[in-house]
Amino acid sequence: MDSTATLDSAARRTLVQHAEALLGHTAAGTFPLADEVMQLDPSQYTCPDRFAREKRQIFLRVPLVLAASCEIPQAGDYKTLEVAGIPILLVRDSQGKAHALLNSCTHRGAAVASACGTAARFTCPYHGWTFARDGALLGVASAADFGAVDKAALAMKRFPVSERSGLIWAILDPASPHDPADLLVGIDALIAGFGLAGWTHVTSSTLHGPNWKLAFDAHLEFYHVPVLHRETFGPDRSNRAFYFSQGPHQRVIAPQGRPGTTARDDLYALGRVPKSGDPVDPLLMGEWILFPGVSINTFYPNGHRGVLLSIVVPGADVGTSTTTQIFLAEHEPDAPTRKAMEDLAGFLAHVVGDEDLPTSAFQQQVFGTGLVDVVRFGRNEGGLQHFHRWLDRLLDAGDAELPALLVAPCPQH
Repeated sequence: MDSTATLDSAARRTLVQHAEALLGHTAAGTFPLADEVMQLDPSQYTCPDRFAREKRQIFLRVPLVLAASCEIPQAGDYKTLEVAGIPILLVRDSQGKAHALLNSCTHRGAAVASACGTAARFTCPYHGWTFARDGALLGVASAADFGAVDKAALAMKRFPVSERSGLIWAILDPASPHDPADLLVGIDALIAGFGLAGWTHVTSSTLHGPNWKLAFDAHLEFYHVPVLHRETFGPDRSNRAFYFSQGPHQRVIAPQGRPGTTARDDLYALGRVPKSGDPVDPLLMGEWILFPGVSINTFYPNGHRGVLLSIVVPGADVGTSTTTQIFLAEHEPDAPTRKAMEDLAGFLAHVVGDEDLPTSAFQQQVFGTGLVDVVRFGRNEGGLQHFHRWLDRLLDAGDAELPALLVAPCPQH
């Protein structure tokens, strides 16, 4: 497992540039905007053919964050999940390596695991075939009666996996020629300063929503915050955001510090760029967006740092998605801090589950009528513009183009 909590020199230079830009805009009272209002066809949220292309061209080709490393910290720890109808088993073997397997027995397709837990091996509940933590077929029930099988050829399907910066990334195509780490375009290095591999999993919840893009769009702008969340976050929160991109990934930062807090990642309160030897926390301020559907938000319940890792993935069809909210603590929390973190996680589940997702579900409904002509992303919604341009770009790209494409700037028009 990766336990590094430092920044390499290139990542630090990039984060320093972000910090200088933020402080420069703050001092000058300026705020950058996108060049123009972007228009989108609403059918991009409702079209089954478009959705099928997104599953094939995005969710089977680019690295996806499937979990935090600390969700399966020990040998045998496992977690199951589903992405776009694909059932996945994440498990750590006795050497500490994480594996992402198709959660399907190679006899007749039954799931070999459910929920999460710890296991020495996995036994299919249908006919009793057993598999190792790395997916290898160990045993066939009543083997003499069943007939000859090539165990080596009947291992569970394995997806390419890379564990970087405390997150487990996978490409959901067993035949992909790529190591996921080679397609991260440096976003893993930028978030390495969190040191997430050494954190503690506190709690998780899963919310069901509409089309995955509608569920994720709310993470990409703060324009809606003082309106939709006026009762939960308050009407005085800024509706502006600064955006910084790293390939298809982004960082979204509000243009002022959080009122009433003394959070150690508050760059605005520090008022200067951290020097060499200073804590790196102010360089990590903001909401981190890991393409295609993950956000990382930092909080300080009881004065202790925690993050909410939100993973939005498509369901099996165009109109469904799941949002998994995973709350992590920097250090093993004492009882009062754990309670504060669990309460905060419950509050954030309420904000998303009772405010964001019902709004997105209505959007899905009205877009499905065909009576809405255009969806508009304003000049102040640059994160949405960046995200949807990258989606279109990757949908049109061939497999051979992918590595070079991800590191190239995305055209703005």
